[in-house]
Amino acid sequence: MATEEVPEELAALAEKMSTEYRDSEYDIARALAATEDGEGLSIEELAEETGYTERTVKKRVGTLEEALGGEPLLRRDEDDRPVLHPELAAAIRSHVES
Repeated sequence: MATEEVPEELAALAEKMSTEYRDSEYDIARALAATEDGEGLSIEELAEETGYTERTVKKRVGTLEEALGGEPLLRRDEDDRPVLHPELAAAIRSHVES
């Protein structure tokens, strides 16, 4: 995968997420970042991807929404699935690859 250009503030946020957020929150963000831009994952899909229980995933998605201030960085699609902003997703992918 080619390295994607990301704004510095989002690269810094991805770094902060990897060091200051709970492992489960960052794992969920990484799973969301791995999807096609604009696609969400259901709670069940996130649980499967991360290995956490649905209860933990649901709670941590809520915590992520609060920490990121909701839209535009983390929004819900028409099926109520969490979706990361494409540039934040790119920043997380870039951070994971480094």
